[in-house]
Amino acid sequence: METPGTEPKSGGGLDRVILLLLFALFLFASPFMSWWANAELAWYWPFLLWGLLIALVAIERSVRPGSDDA
Repeated sequence: METPGTEPKSGGGLDRVILLLLFALFLFASPFMSWWANAELAWYWPFLLWGLLIALVAIERSVRPGSDDA
């Protein structure tokens, strides 16, 4: 049901957000996290993962048509 004065959103904007959320859960709240946390990786590895997630969110925000930026 549409609210008066709004146009229906086309495309899969919500789908991309859900995929990013699932990717974040996979990286930071799954058994996969204990694997990369216990691995002999460089100290900056978690920061690279967070940076990747932030970059993906920024890319998703920039390519979204009709963003709500005023």
